[in-house]
Amino acid sequence: MIKSSSARSALLFVHASLLLTAILWGGNFTAIKYLLERLQPFDVMFLRAAGAILFFSLVLVLSRRPLIPVARADAIRLVLIGVIGITVMNLAMINGQQLLPAALASLIVTSNPIHTTLISRLLGGEPLTGRKIGGIGLAFLGFLIVLLFGSGKGADLSADHVKGMLILALAPFSWAFYTVLSKPLLTRYPPVHVAAYTSIAGSLGFLIVPFLRPGTASRITDLTARGWVAAVFATLLAFVLTYVLWYRGLRVLTPSQTAVYIYFVPVFGLLSARLVLGETITAYLLLGGATILAGVVLTNSARSATSQPRSARRTAATAGALDGVDRDADAESSNDSGSEVVPGVGIRRPRRSLGYRVAVKGKPKTSTCPNRWQKEQP
Repeated sequence: MIKSSSARSALLFVHASLLLTAILWGGNFTAIKYLLERLQPFDVMFLRAAGAILFFSLVLVLSRRPLIPVARADAIRLVLIGVIGITVMNLAMINGQQLLPAALASLIVTSNPIHTTLISRLLGGEPLTGRKIGGIGLAFLGFLIVLLFGSGKGADLSADHVKGMLILALAPFSWAFYTVLSKPLLTRYPPVHVAAYTSIAGSLGFLIVPFLRPGTASRITDLTARGWVAAVFATLLAFVLTYVLWYRGLRVLTPSQTAVYIYFVPVFGLLSARLVLGETITAYLLLGGATILAGVVLTNSARSATSQPRSARRTAATAGALDGVDRDADAESSNDSGSEVVPGVGIRRPRRSLGYRVAVKGKPKTSTCPNRWQKEQP
């Protein structure tokens, strides 16, 4: 009972962490928008990359284990994941958003759970149950309600935006690979280290921006106090903290269960815009948010046995079979060890004894019967 309660508390903490991640990512839109009014897109990317490297390095130092042993194959995988999930995704977002309205861009970017579910199915063998499909579809419906009606402005879909859509489509696709390919690493390494190593590897390439685009340093140093608050929020909270929380959730949940929380991002994006920029909140926003919540609950309410990948279920089945063999072996060996195994339970108990007596050299003694608690008779 105690273990079950603690497990539920731990799982609740994971879901709360993912919800906080969605809140911070939603507020990140407002922070980035504020910075883009004062900086160029690659200035913002350099600022976030440099800040991420600085903060993640500090986190590793505070962990007292900045460098942990990593297999060569896993090290290559960490770098590859960082390039796919950090470098490619951010390049696609920057260049794609220059050609698209914000509403349409957010629709493409937050379609990530669909890509994640499909890629996880193909690469990881994650079962695609009817409940999971229904939950993802319901959350996506709520997201469409928020996107199309939440702010009172629809997403403009015209032929002129095809190029921007093709570029921006790489962002959720790369993040899906980032999520799915990271999952196996979390069984061998701490989430903090996986998040730090991949983020640093993917951010290093942006450090050359000041050398390729003159004026970056001067524009950043001219930021006001409010601009630096937005920069810290977009870097420390919406980048460093959220990546660590994301990996902690991914370590416990399946990729598709984790990715469905991205549907909450536009909800909190509009809420933060209302608080900071004074935009209005419509009834459709509340309806869409409730629909998204229902989809998240439905997706994550699947049975634990069916939410495991096929390989994990095969491993569990094999372990169960071996455990059954061990029990049979224990039952056999108990004949000589003075104990027996309760059928169907696998718990040892002392074997009952008849307490018979034998004569050894003319002196009656209690036999060495299996019952170790039996007292010697006089």
